[in-house]
Amino acid sequence: MRGTIAAGQNGRYALVRCDDTNGGIPPGFPVLSSKSLQAARRYQHLFVLCSALHLPESAKFVSDMNREHRLQALFVRTDVPALLPQMLERADLRSIRNILVHSDSSVPKRVLTAWLRDAQAELIAEATVAGDRLIVVSCEPKTYEVGFDRMPALKRIAREHRNRFDLAEDGSFIHWLSADIHLDLDAIRAVIDPKWRKKSERLRKSHGREYGAAIAALRRDHGLRQTDISGISERQLRRIEESGAVSLRTMELLARAHRITLSNYLDAVAAKLKSPVFGSADVAAD
Repeated sequence: MRGTIAAGQNGRYALVRCDDTNGGIPPGFPVLSSKSLQAARRYQHLFVLCSALHLPESAKFVSDMNREHRLQALFVRTDVPALLPQMLERADLRSIRNILVHSDSSVPKRVLTAWLRDAQAELIAEATVAGDRLIVVSCEPKTYEVGFDRMPALKRIAREHRNRFDLAEDGSFIHWLSADIHLDLDAIRAVIDPKWRKKSERLRKSHGREYGAAIAALRRDHGLRQTDISGISERQLRRIEESGAVSLRTMELLARAHRITLSNYLDAVAAKLKSPVFGSADVAAD
């Protein structure tokens, strides 16, 4: 079986297909059809697509990539999710994190498409309800939990209807038809981190476009180019620096790139806004 090796955003990511699984791979996503360590090491983020039955023969490759911190997600296809723990134990892969289990192509398709769009931090890969909590996995993937009693919108959903939701095909929102509620990932983050959300929104609303200019000025102060922010595309960052419209999760990525905490990053942006020498020239591209 021969595969195609594509550029993948200058070697940022690629998918390793470990068996004949084809569903869920969007056009343009780089694919490696063989488990070659040499080829895989050309990429920073690796996704592995495999059926549960083929896990043992792919275990060494998956473990090696996980050990090298290249494994972004392991997609495991199975029609019997209850047997997955035994399958992982059989393949000696119990310590692998970021395992996304699926029975059809929707989950890998959402995740890989989100990465193609540089929107992996903003879109939802999958969601489930466990008791009184909503558990959501982003396309990074990263897991978020929020109680139904912590959000006014979620409180309106009858207990018997909590599991009756639809996830948008592209992962942009969850929809409960019974209560006509649409919920995106940023709304969930706002509940989990309300302090920083309020601080960021206050600065943005007070200063408008200058907020984006302050973000640009702070980036240049740290010697960072628009292409140096992991998880944010150059086009997305340029739009943020021109408009000042930015999500909490994007602020977290910016803070990480500047090697400071989110709190300190927001304080630094606020200090820039108070600087006497601050103007529209700060929004100029690299």
